[in-house]
Amino acid sequence: MPPYAYRYERHPETGWNVLHLWCEGATPRERTHAALVPEMGANLLAFDVGEHAFIVDGDRSNGRFSLLGTPILYPTPNRVREARFTFDGREFTFPPNNGKNFIHGLVRDRPWECDAPQIAGESIRLTARYRFAPGSEAFALFPIRNTLEVTFTVRPRTIRFDFTVYNEDASQRLPFGLALHPYFAILGQRAQVRIQVPAQRWMEAVNLLPTGRLLPLEEGPADLHQPTSLEALNLDDVFWGLTNQMPQVIYYDAIGARLVLSASDHFTHSVIYTPRGRPFFCIENQTCSTDAHNLYARGLEREAHLLILNPGEAMAAWVQFTLADS
Repeated sequence: MPPYAYRYERHPETGWNVLHLWCEGATPRERTHAALVPEMGANLLAFDVGEHAFIVDGDRSNGRFSLLGTPILYPTPNRVREARFTFDGREFTFPPNNGKNFIHGLVRDRPWECDAPQIAGESIRLTARYRFAPGSEAFALFPIRNTLEVTFTVRPRTIRFDFTVYNEDASQRLPFGLALHPYFAILGQRAQVRIQVPAQRWMEAVNLLPTGRLLPLEEGPADLHQPTSLEALNLDDVFWGLTNQMPQVIYYDAIGARLVLSASDHFTHSVIYTPRGRPFFCIENQTCSTDAHNLYARGLEREAHLLILNPGEAMAAWVQFTLADS
């Protein structure tokens, strides 16, 4: 059985307490390292296999460190139009942080509870959680008692995120979306990275907010069914209709490897963000559309894919990154 280890270290630029998890693997090229910071949203700062780092931890272009990594977006992935929505007759409002809109949820920059790492079988794992409870800032904005729990499991060449959402409210239904927002590194030249997104439709958008129309891929900015070089792409778009049977894939031609992004069937949407001139790109598995709560309120349930739990219910979902040879 390969050896596993963990330790905490202070982040040199921020002072955050970062938890490092290691799996040695059978060979040096299988050695796998993950690092996350519980006090900042349980953000995955690193996923390294062998000598290659696949996550960009931060932006240093302006002379200071700005966190990137892998934010967890909940309960409102991506943008909320005009920072508000209505559900079950209640209006929820948020502080605008993206023009007039609200972006990226309520848990990505808050401290999470964190259990001690556990070595079990041929893996090392850690469970962290965020509770929406009276007295917390997040509960004041989203006053429904609930808990989001995530277990990170590291194996050779693999990291898996197991999510569980619990509706602990006595009377309120819980409407939510869940997403990962990984900032993937560009290894080699931009033209040497290709992405494959087997979606069924592109979501038409105006000012980065979906209109609700699901359009054929040929009417959108890109059809990513076949591996497509980043060189040709400049996207910030939502794609719809992903399934567990056809995962998204990143082809790293410079190192002869592919990163397979598998997910449970809850993750029907993906946001693809490929800004030119930046050392990263994003493939964001989402259980719902951008602005899902407002689309749902308009009766666009299939397009929104908003998840709803009754009091006392729970839901489990997962995402997994696996490095394979090309």
